[in-house]
Amino acid sequence: MGNVLKLPQRLQRDDEFVVEYVENGGNATAAALALGVSSASASTVGHRLKHRLYDDIAEATRDLSGQAVKAIHTLQYLLEHSESDHVRLKAAKDILDRAGFKAVDKQEIVQVSSFENYTDEELKAEIRTLLTDDYGVKGQH
Repeated sequence: MGNVLKLPQRLQRDDEFVVEYVENGGNATAAALALGVSSASASTVGHRLKHRLYDDIAEATRDLSGQAVKAIHTLQYLLEHSESDHVRLKAAKDILDRAGFKAVDKQEIVQVSSFENYTDEELKAEIRTLLTDDYGVKGQH
């Protein structure tokens, strides 16, 4: 069994866990590992700390979200005043992304059918051939 921490060390560890947890995007296991917890125990310890420190984590997250307005103002300033085209472009992309105008990351795939120019009669003949040759279905179709 691990060492029992005295209250000051426990409070310090709790504060460090909250900081690690918020900074890594909410991974309790990674936060526990960053505090020196063994990999064998990190998942369990991280889970327990996350639940016990829920209110502290929520407060830290609220404090962090309060910085969002400042960050947006910084992006606006860079967009309007930076001398570097690269910095202005990056700021513009970040602002558009956060406003919901992210560039599409999808590719359109168009499948061309070898049957698209067949007449109805040619398609029926092809179906009859497939049914007869591949599935052994005989008779009038």
